[in-house]
Amino acid sequence: MPDNPIFAVAAKAEALRARGIDVITLAAGEPQAATGAAVVAAAIAAVRDPAAHHYGPAQGLPNLRERVAARIATDTELPWTPDDVQIALGAKHALFLAAQALLGPGDEVLVATPGWPGHAEVVQAVHGVPVPVPADEEFRVSADALERHRSARTRAVILSSPGNPAGAVYDRAALHRIAGWAAAHGIWVVSDDIYRAFDYTGTYSSILQVAPGLRDRTVLVGGVSKEHAMTGWRVGWLAAPAEIIDSARLHVSRTITHVPVITQRAALAALDDDATPAGAAHDYRRRRDLLVAALNRIDGIGCPVPDGGMFAFPDVRGLLRDRGWTTSAELAQWLLDTAHVAVVPGEAFDAPGRLRVCFAVDDDTLATAIDRLQNVLGNLVEAR
Repeated sequence: MPDNPIFAVAAKAEALRARGIDVITLAAGEPQAATGAAVVAAAIAAVRDPAAHHYGPAQGLPNLRERVAARIATDTELPWTPDDVQIALGAKHALFLAAQALLGPGDEVLVATPGWPGHAEVVQAVHGVPVPVPADEEFRVSADALERHRSARTRAVILSSPGNPAGAVYDRAALHRIAGWAAAHGIWVVSDDIYRAFDYTGTYSSILQVAPGLRDRTVLVGGVSKEHAMTGWRVGWLAAPAEIIDSARLHVSRTITHVPVITQRAALAALDDDATPAGAAHDYRRRRDLLVAALNRIDGIGCPVPDGGMFAFPDVRGLLRDRGWTTSAELAQWLLDTAHVAVVPGEAFDAPGRLRVCFAVDDDTLATAIDRLQNVLGNLVEAR
């Protein structure tokens, strides 16, 4: 299984920085901002507390699981208890725990394409088979498309709303149709909700809010990484039926023992703060609009406005055709070498001819990156 291609871009950017080159990274799937002071203070207090220096429960701290359960209850309008929650080393680990609980060798999981490569990778990590399902022009998979790719080995589907890389948000009607299809065929839904705070349309819904009857075949995955600029702290969770949580808890107990108590306490402080995600969403929406408008002023680029998330996903096929590049990977490498701006080529998401560009950076960084891109690409056209 190859390494995640997004990390390869970040490594190239770091190599240039090591040579003293000023590289702006719009490739990372993380906020540029530092973790909030209250969260850091909670972690420092935990470091100073001897009780945090020892083993904790494999399932996670009870008060953190209680807080996560309360949040999920709000999202889904269903009751949840701490017993329904497993704390993990980030949302990626939570996805792995779900996959290892659900899948046997050769079991198939439907994943959207274009899509985040980690969804397919986690299926492969437990010897399952990811089956790509082409999304529509708005980067959503439909129940009809899922049915066309279903087989006797289909065990689950992974959904993400808002999605990565395109930021698509599934409306209630689409979720209702997908839930009905899953229920009809006994298929599990794994809902990756890591970008839930960054919905700029006001249409985000949990699939269980729309289809509460699917609760016994749904796994909800979340974490503090994106909302609270805590990617390096590695705290996420899954909420699921008892058999999935039992499996996840046993796996954690036999492998990592538990998520560090110090970072769990930091995550608890983060979940007590509703202002940070709201403020970030406000800022990201404004920066999204600036970036999309700027990209659409470059001849050969067409950039849709993402519904949510942290990324623009422009179509650069016109640019490739007119300027002589063969692939978006070549263009991304040229932008890194020439403009010293790191972006992720669409090939990483099974979307050749596109780039993923992160706007979860500060205003000055984004403005400088836009200037560099416009200077090297030139041929600006009138704002559309």
